[in-house]
Amino acid sequence: MKSLIFGYGITGQSFARYLSNKLIDFDIYDRSFIDHPNAFSKLPDRKKLDSYQMVYMSPGINLRKLYPGNELHALPYLTDLDIFFKEDTSFKIGITGTNGKSTCCMHLNQLIQGSQILGNFGMPLLDAINSGKEYSIIELSSFQLEKMQQNGLDYGVLLNMRSDHLDHHGTLKSYQNAKKRILQSKKSTSENDPFLLYKEIIGKPYQGDLLRSHLINLPHRLEACTPRNGLQVINDSKSTNTDSLKYALKNLPVSAYHHLIIMGDPAKEQYKNLRITGPSNVFICGKYSESLAEKILHQNKFIFPSLEETLKHIKSLQQKSGILFSPGHPSGEDFQNFEVRGNYFKLLVREIFDD
Repeated sequence: MKSLIFGYGITGQSFARYLSNKLIDFDIYDRSFIDHPNAFSKLPDRKKLDSYQMVYMSPGINLRKLYPGNELHALPYLTDLDIFFKEDTSFKIGITGTNGKSTCCMHLNQLIQGSQILGNFGMPLLDAINSGKEYSIIELSSFQLEKMQQNGLDYGVLLNMRSDHLDHHGTLKSYQNAKKRILQSKKSTSENDPFLLYKEIIGKPYQGDLLRSHLINLPHRLEACTPRNGLQVINDSKSTNTDSLKYALKNLPVSAYHHLIIMGDPAKEQYKNLRITGPSNVFICGKYSESLAEKILHQNKFIFPSLEETLKHIKSLQQKSGILFSPGHPSGEDFQNFEVRGNYFKLLVREIFDD
């Protein structure tokens, strides 16, 4: 009797490797074409789903939208988290929050020897079962927390909660309820200082050589990418919601963002408007520029069809100093993800301003 992988993104592909290693036959459902003999793109009904021994569910699948009639009530399925909790023997640290979870994972990983970063940021969980690491630091999205069967974390960290992913969860309360499931860990906290987290998890203060100033930050998070001509440019492509954008504007000196560039899909947060203060100019670009322009409030806002044309226009201006690329929204149809978006931005900066 076959199993079914429901969704074939990064997690779905890790399911395929896991099941192949277990010699378990499987089919694949994904709405996009998948070059696999057992893949199909027609949404399975309940009868077809019940024909499988097990359904392995990818985190980003929105079951409420796919099955609005609640056809999947009580459908047995497993997530990669459920399997990892059952089979892996490491000490499991889960970190979630609207903002800052990737940075927290990365900083904690630098402090805790014998640790690995997994989940939403890092290696897929199923590729790291019993890898030999003593600690697993798992970045968890609301999608993952929503679908896991039970919380098997030894330690859970809930950094913060803002309005986010409302296009998936439907309401702010549903989003918050998903995030709060991390509080069902054996121990939990809302602490965000990596050194204090280290003390709580390990049981003693950190005594290594790293200082706070030594901790390496994430690529695409307030990342300086100065071209040869000395122009101050900051790549904050990891800004995928308005709170991240507000954080950048609040914590950078005014000289760092004379020009602000915003782009991406605004559907996720469903806000009515966003007032921008600080930068002299706000440039809105990409496939969602028209809808964004209706929501962004600033006296000097300009719309361009692409990121490339935006940067070329800024270069033509007399005042070029201080460019902040903090999109404030997920990539949507503009780019595959924020990493691709950030790398493309840095490439354009070098091509356009290196003179």
